[in-house]
Amino acid sequence: MASGWTRLGSAARYTRGKLTLREDAWRLPDGQEVVYPVLHAGVGVAILPFIDESRVLLVGQYRHLFDTMSWELPGGGALPGEDPVAAAQRELREEGGYRAERFELLTRFYPANAYLDEEAYCYAAYGLTADPLPADHDEFLERRIVSFAEALRMAQNGEITESYSKVTLLQYASRQYVARPPERS
Repeated sequence: MASGWTRLGSAARYTRGKLTLREDAWRLPDGQEVVYPVLHAGVGVAILPFIDESRVLLVGQYRHLFDTMSWELPGGGALPGEDPVAAAQRELREEGGYRAERFELLTRFYPANAYLDEEAYCYAAYGLTADPLPADHDEFLERRIVSFAEALRMAQNGEITESYSKVTLLQYASRQYVARPPERS
């Protein structure tokens, strides 16, 4: 922990489903006492499912917050105590209709570490076979298979706006770039 920061306490103020709004009290290095609002969301996952060597699956979902259809990678929240890889497999089956033979962890990050208590795990998934689970009761999904290049273009130009999906796609692309840097002229 950073020198001089002292946790004074934490109190849940509101809980609904997987989300809890809490207040965390701290004494800062200069002696001030402050209360930070925190939204606890837990662990989330995103999956870049490769249908074959060059094509991936995207899902479209209506997002009420922005009143729009959002193209994303399959993903969602882990259940309490659920291993992130198990959550990735479950979410891929629920949203994508596939089971993966193998997952590769691409990265782990905190989507907004100033006020959101959430940890994101991003995976590539390979060896897919059809094995659907029912979607969540409030999910009405469209599925689209596109080339990886098209999905990457969508993330770069703002057609894909959801953070887990962007980070996963860009992380995968950066690994490919490092593995095969472009030729210099």
